[in-house]
Amino acid sequence: MAALSDQRIAKQRILFGSRAEAFAKLALAGPLLVLGSKRSLAELDGIALGDGEAHRFAGVTVHNPQRVVDAARAEAARILPASIVAIGSSSAIDLGKAVAFGRTATLVSVPTALGGAEMTRGFGVLQPDGEKAGNALGAPSDVVIYDPALLASLGARELGSIGINAFAHTIEAAYARYAQPLGVAGAVRAGRMLAAALPRAALERSAENDRELFEGAYLAGFALNACGMGFHHAACHVLGGLSGVPHGIVNAVVLPHAVRANVRVAPAAVAAVADAFCIADLAAHADAIARSFGLPATLAELGVDAGIVTQAPPLIAAAHQMKNNPAPVGPDLIELVVRLAYGG
Repeated sequence: MAALSDQRIAKQRILFGSRAEAFAKLALAGPLLVLGSKRSLAELDGIALGDGEAHRFAGVTVHNPQRVVDAARAEAARILPASIVAIGSSSAIDLGKAVAFGRTATLVSVPTALGGAEMTRGFGVLQPDGEKAGNALGAPSDVVIYDPALLASLGARELGSIGINAFAHTIEAAYARYAQPLGVAGAVRAGRMLAAALPRAALERSAENDRELFEGAYLAGFALNACGMGFHHAACHVLGGLSGVPHGIVNAVVLPHAVRANVRVAPAAVAAVADAFCIADLAAHADAIARSFGLPATLAELGVDAGIVTQAPPLIAAAHQMKNNPAPVGPDLIELVVRLAYGG
């Protein structure tokens, strides 16, 4: 196993390596609130997380419904944690951010997938009507622990879908209207890494490639936080919120169509990103990655109700991410992308 790497970005601390070694080095102050699913929490069994008692909340679910956030916040109000540890996919990490919001506790994120939420400030809370209410911390997680061993247990469907989500982060950050230079540089580096590492992972898994996947997701998340999202993620957040389909799967379905839509409205921007990534066709490459992992091509095959085709477009058009797309996307093109993503 590679030695533990301890890095810093501004006030954020990034550790690559064994989670047990990382927690031993951190010596977190207690009490601790540890958030995740039962599966992800089990990855911390037998590991000393810090000083004082560690209270576990195992109620994480996809998209963080308001009731789950309320329950986790109530637990935090009860124990008054000095440290909050969130382990799992982006839903768990975002729940950690939602609980840490307004508190002075140290937030430690331990991703088990490639969503990149640990590197961003924003989080969403799913409302009863299917829409997401967003908010943001003043800064991303105080500490992030990337243990490549956590990727080894992910199935192909989960790894591939959330990997495409990370790849989408690099594309959107690289051609964002309000781009930030360091973010764009991170996006280009991550885009090249993920474009190569994801197809390799579809053929054969290795510890070395898992570390490269995490490094790519880390840079992609940094780029996303610096540059923001556009049309693709606006569509994914709406379609995921309305359907309940996991975010990574929605990304795999939508990304090729969203990129092709941007080829229509911002061809120079898409071409510049493709050239920087050393990829001839971004949409075709994303589609090829999805197929290599056996991911679904449409929402219809997942049993999503056809009503989403008419329900989603106006919500996407009103999403704040649309302002950061490299060029405006009109209602007809939004509707076309939704219809293509739905399929059927």
